[in-house]
Amino acid sequence: MKSLTIFATQRNRILLWMSTLLMAIATVDALVAATWDLVLVLGLALIVQLIILLTLRGRRPVVPLRDDLYRWLEERSATTGEPFEFIADRCVAAYRAGLSRDATVVKDRQ
Repeated sequence: MKSLTIFATQRNRILLWMSTLLMAIATVDALVAATWDLVLVLGLALIVQLIILLTLRGRRPVVPLRDDLYRWLEERSATTGEPFEFIADRCVAAYRAGLSRDATVVKDRQ
């Protein structure tokens, strides 16, 4: 089973914080009304949302891509079923590895 990764975009964070705030208000309202089953359900949902907020991955820096590279990444992702971001990460890692190699090693490979 693949794990679900939620990246902490500004939009995701704002929506989750708004939803968490509304859930907290509803939980307090249910407490005041002494509706204990609703307090339990809302409290558990509030805990789940707080866990999600605390485990969001940090924002990744934006890297502009040429249109042809973007299309290639989309096609590759559609063909292999691998997430777009993972393919892009692997490509950047391979590029960085090529940049950091010794010049003689790169010359020998050509």
